[in-house]
Amino acid sequence: MRFFLISFLIFFMAVLPACKNEDDNYAGVGKLIAERNKMRYRLAEESEKDARKKELSTNVLDEKKIIIVDTASGTPLGQGIAYVNKKGEIVKIKLVNE
Repeated sequence: MRFFLISFLIFFMAVLPACKNEDDNYAGVGKLIAERNKMRYRLAEESEKDARKKELSTNVLDEKKIIIVDTASGTPLGQGIAYVNKKGEIVKIKLVNE
């Protein structure tokens, strides 16, 4: 009986370390995936901001001097610069204080 118990214990001491849980092979994978996704979102936001800046800078083609006039009285109210795109639409107006 004693021989059987000792051999049984030795068997378990030899076999149990060899039978590692398969989950140990994948430990930390979830954290790596989460970090990768955070980085993807961060890069997507930055590229989206850059795309907006490029779009604005490529749309601006021409600067036109403008005078803002009151339609009722015809008196000038101010001066500025209008930035016009390819379609002739005003993209931005910058007022000039004189």
